[in-house]
Amino acid sequence: MTHRLLSAFAFALSTLAYSLSAHAEGWLTNGVFALGTGLQGGDPGTGTVAWSRARTRVMAGVDLRNDEALTDGLGFYGFAEIERRATFGGEARYERWWTPTIGFHISLIGIVTPETMVGPGVGARFGFPLGKKVTFFLEPGFAVFPLGSDLPKGNVILWGILNGGVGVAL
Repeated sequence: MTHRLLSAFAFALSTLAYSLSAHAEGWLTNGVFALGTGLQGGDPGTGTVAWSRARTRVMAGVDLRNDEALTDGLGFYGFAEIERRATFGGEARYERWWTPTIGFHISLIGIVTPETMVGPGVGARFGFPLGKKVTFFLEPGFAVFPLGSDLPKGNVILWGILNGGVGVAL
């Protein structure tokens, strides 16, 4: 089932990217680097949700917006959780920008190794320009992981994450 969900999401993103690029004369590209942590919750078997601090993660990727529709974009990121045990994953986003520095996104997030977790996410980015090409940002987000091999039996994992980082216009 995980492969079908990933395939459907990949198809939807590629269709959106194709439709965006069909009308665009060029892409605006923004490189992103961030650090983040937050809260992680789940049912440890007691019938209630218990919360703990989420692992610290390092994230890097790219945001793409076409120069004719600056309100719509795509984001592609890789990340590594660096505490307790190392995990690696990725995130694909559809982004909607209200202003050049305030945007919202929906995404598909997946941890791929050493165990798997896959689920949808939502979030916002609030940017603070540091010059013509550099922006510091804060990015709160929330994700739910209903699929994967690293889940407690019959339960989901919840993430509340706050990333802080730098975006650079490329």
